[in-house]
Amino acid sequence: MKRFLVGLALWLSLLASGSATADPAPRIMARAHLEPAGPVVAGSEVKLVVDVLTTTWFTEAPNWPLFTIPDAIVNLPDEQADNLSEDIDGTRWFGVSRAYRIAPQAGKTFEIAPLTITVYPGGMTGPAQVTTPALKLVATLPPGAEGMSTFFAAPKLTVEQRIEPAPGHLTVGAPLTRTITQRAAGTESMLIPPAILADVAGLKRYAKPAATRNIVEDRAGLVAGERTDSASYVADRKGTYNLPPVTIEWWNTTTRRKEKVVLPAVRFSAAAVREKPLFELPVDAMREGMPHRIVVIHARQVIVGGVVVLGVILLIALRARVGSFVRRGERAVSQARKRWLASDALAWRKLARAARKGEWRRTIPALYAWMDRGSDFGRPARFANIDATGDDEAASLIAAVASNYAGDKAWTLLRWKEIGAVLRRSADRAKTKRKNETLPGPLNRY
Repeated sequence: MKRFLVGLALWLSLLASGSATADPAPRIMARAHLEPAGPVVAGSEVKLVVDVLTTTWFTEAPNWPLFTIPDAIVNLPDEQADNLSEDIDGTRWFGVSRAYRIAPQAGKTFEIAPLTITVYPGGMTGPAQVTTPALKLVATLPPGAEGMSTFFAAPKLTVEQRIEPAPGHLTVGAPLTRTITQRAAGTESMLIPPAILADVAGLKRYAKPAATRNIVEDRAGLVAGERTDSASYVADRKGTYNLPPVTIEWWNTTTRRKEKVVLPAVRFSAAAVREKPLFELPVDAMREGMPHRIVVIHARQVIVGGVVVLGVILLIALRARVGSFVRRGERAVSQARKRWLASDALAWRKLARAARKGEWRRTIPALYAWMDRGSDFGRPARFANIDATGDDEAASLIAAVASNYAGDKAWTLLRWKEIGAVLRRSADRAKTKRKNETLPGPLNRY
């Protein structure tokens, strides 16, 4: 009985020590808030700040979703995410933060639905998803702006209309392009609402993507925002057509009143296309004995035409085999592309590019992406598996990664030459160790 109690105590102590040394599962969460948090005037810009955090690290950048809100403009600027590092209830969290831009175009309460974000935390075998809380944005209209279909505020707005070619007589099938350019002083281009280029009966409308740009000066900063909307109209039959006038309403922040710009209608006509016959039969000329033209078809032209017809017939007859060949080729190309995207060489190239540029925020995910390609650093890869004994550069790399998640600017301490050398040495050591472990031991001789 005494031996049994002693063995049970040893087993419980081993179990407790094993559970104490096991790595805890990573935790993840998402937060979101508005800046400013209170009611805003319609037309002004509001930031939706979204944070995603984990208790380990992120091996890849989160997938930030795009979304729309009725009567509002939503944009995700092409900016780098901010790194986060903070203590929450005694636990250290690391993460990233990005800000969406929302510009309400009406006075009401806007419902911002929860966002589902895919993240890639270290210590997990695959991606995970987090969801932000639902939020509400209250926008109000200034007195006198009631009834505006779209509220757009600016201190000054200029509108220009351009018609190409000049209105007049066009032929059926020739395009007439209407271009409207709006320039708002001191306002970002994303806040300018589109000019409505409506459909017209008897015309086919081909809208072009809107072009926006911000006019910025070195000392003055943002001078104005500019938006250009364009559409081409094509007549499918002869007649006279009218492009309707375009009315643009806007709120003048200087005079604090509603104003509008009316662009005039455009009137033009389309004439039928007169095609010249390929050749005419000169009946009168032949009757009166006048000189006339004789069309001669040479044998070479007949042969070429016959070859073309024969080729078309063969192509139709062999279309099944040709289609099968094309599909096999597409599959081979797709498989080769997948192999290349998952290759060690591509991962190493991405890592080298990020490290040479000194972009440490991108270097760490690239490091893990390359290390995960093989089993030299464990699955999932961990920097703790790198043997830094007697290797100062390896110890510096491990310390730099840990310092980055702690918020230090460790990327200034390492260069790509040092990082590449450490990774190659560590991989070679791991391969040598596995090889030695698989070799048979020496035979006992009697």
